[in-house]
Amino acid sequence: MRQKTHTGTTHRPIVDLAFKEKKNYNLYSFIVDSGADISLAPRQLAERIGLNWARGSRISLTGISTRPECSVEGRIQEAAAFVPDLALNLSLPICFADGDAPYLIGREGFFDWFNITLEKKKRRTLFRLTH
Repeated sequence: MRQKTHTGTTHRPIVDLAFKEKKNYNLYSFIVDSGADISLAPRQLAERIGLNWARGSRISLTGISTRPECSVEGRIQEAAAFVPDLALNLSLPICFADGDAPYLIGREGFFDWFNITLEKKKRRTLFRLTH
């Protein structure tokens, strides 16, 4: 996926995942983040797929600043996801953040299924099933 930034165009590794909402499946593009322990998405996704956000395990998300005013509240819950390109159903732990959050796929639950190769020069990401 290409994304315009203040320094030019950046290419990011992405994977498309489908989630069942009220009437059908909707596709979301997640950035593949090998540095993230767990996947991340905005709270609105949890609500669209029928999860009760308040029932998740509470967590405080912080970035490079540990100041309380810079933290965002989140809830961790298991979510059913579908990888359309592989016809693969997964159950993923996702931290749903109460605020503006990117869609990130972290290692837990997702990387267990794949050997992932990031080929920067070719601008592609390869997913090889391990199961």
